[in-house]
Amino acid sequence: MRKSNRGFTLIEIMIVIAIIGIVITIGYPSLTEYMKKGRRAEVAGLLSEQAQILERHYSKTNVYTNATGLSSGNDFYTINLTPTEQSFTLTALRRSGSSMATDKCGDFTIDNTGKRANINSSAGVTTKDCWGR
Repeated sequence: MRKSNRGFTLIEIMIVIAIIGIVITIGYPSLTEYMKKGRRAEVAGLLSEQAQILERHYSKTNVYTNATGLSSGNDFYTINLTPTEQSFTLTALRRSGSSMATDKCGDFTIDNTGKRANINSSAGVTTKDCWGR
């Protein structure tokens, strides 16, 4: 009777570990960029929503100041409002220490005319790339 050994050799285990390492090395940057893209879309939507709230307030009161129901941001961006009676600018600033702190799109802005922009973005990055429109 022959006794058979069942198991993996050291070489087989090393090959599997090497393959897993290669897959992680290739896939991790894509995964993080995919997550950042989702967070950019979230803040762009949030800024557009806040602009709509301000426009509804303006249509009722004829001024942008003293609007209520505005968001202060999320875990990745802080939203600041700079209102005057006849105009406003909403700015989403990246939170330091968050995964978006070094994002290539920088900080997002939108004003009462609907103009969208990115401040402090990396060279070669367009507003369309960041806002998705």
